[in-house]
Amino acid sequence: MLEKKALSLFLILFLVVGGVVFSANTVGAKTLKVANYFGTDHPVNNNLNEVFKKTVEEKTDGEITVQIYPAGQLGSEGEFTEGVRMGNIEMAVTGNMWEQFNETISFMQLPYLFVSMDHAYDIMNSQIGETIYDKHFEELGINVLGFFSQGERAISNTVRPIETPEDAEGIKMRTWQGTTIIELMERLGFDVTVMSMSELFTSLQQGVVEAQDNPVSATYHRGWFEVLDYVSLTKHMVAPNYIVINKELFDEFSDENQEIIREAAQQTVAQIHKDIKIEEAEILEEIQNEMDVKVTRPKIEPFMEKVLPMIDKFVEDNPEVEDEVNMIQEIGEYYIE
Repeated sequence: MLEKKALSLFLILFLVVGGVVFSANTVGAKTLKVANYFGTDHPVNNNLNEVFKKTVEEKTDGEITVQIYPAGQLGSEGEFTEGVRMGNIEMAVTGNMWEQFNETISFMQLPYLFVSMDHAYDIMNSQIGETIYDKHFEELGINVLGFFSQGERAISNTVRPIETPEDAEGIKMRTWQGTTIIELMERLGFDVTVMSMSELFTSLQQGVVEAQDNPVSATYHRGWFEVLDYVSLTKHMVAPNYIVINKELFDEFSDENQEIIREAAQQTVAQIHKDIKIEEAEILEEIQNEMDVKVTRPKIEPFMEKVLPMIDKFVEDNPEVEDEVNMIQEIGEYYIE
């Protein structure tokens, strides 16, 4: 009888202590919400789930959990960009909207600053990128954990193949309301019309505009190749995307968990980069063989010559980015095909 009581007491103590330990672990757990605007089946969200989420949760033994919110579920890009900055949202995948808080960051989207996806990816995930993030991003209350691009922007049109800037003369080009993109297209010789994306398909059908610029994958997934005949891989802009985390939150993690999060983010952008390049190659083959879209791969140097004064002017007005711009351009010479 005494032995049974002793055993019962032991089991009760074990369960109580075990319960306390379990409760402590639960209280100490942290959830990272990751907001983005990409579709649920886009390579970005595939890899956020399969690489980032799994790696962080496994390596922290569940101490950190990750929840992915694709397709604007936590608001527009502007809203979740501000949310991460203020700490209302832990993490996000953003574009270059950080320039609204620090104008100098807009240098990242200057024409031909990066001459290819590989050039941008290699630079911005290196020590050079770390220096840029420390200098221009941390003051905004965020840490940049990784960089990738959706692809090199290409010019698609309904008029003719574009092999040189002279071929662009007089073609009606749709752009968004941005001073940099408008000036870029005007320098190349296009007749620019500012228009929302929602109007573009019908406007191309009706001839209101005759051209647009987006990465090949973006053009394909929006169905615009149904009304476009030519695409020229001019690579005139490599749009940046960042995996970011609120800095104050990140600083609260142990060094070990910070390293786990950083490494998981780097593995994620590496796979996104590969997947986007593979997808673009498959799309180019499909639109040529099945949709009869003519693809041209012009030499980019003549296009660069037309727009490089824009970089010189930006650096003149913002001398604090001169060193970064010079370094990026110098390395870029090795990436020009």
